[in-house]
Amino acid sequence: MSKQSDMRGGRARNADGRLRQVRSDKHLQTVRHQYHQPVAAERGDTHLGTIRKRTGKSLTKLVRG
Repeated sequence: MSKQSDMRGGRARNADGRLRQVRSDKHLQTVRHQYHQPVAAERGDTHLGTIRKRTGKSLTKLVRG
C-alpha cells in the first residue's frame, strides 16, 4: 500500500522523494475541480501544458494566483 498524500490535489512523491510531475495533457477543468478555484480564464478542455506555455507559470503559481 502507498501512503496518502496530505497535499491538496493528491500529488505524490517519487521513490527518490521528489514531487511527481503533473502531466501536461491534464485538462484545465480537472485542475479547477481538484483545487476548487478558478485557475485561468480559458476553456475547460484546454490542456495544462498549453496554459503553462502561454503564461510561463507553473501549476502552483497558477493556483495561487
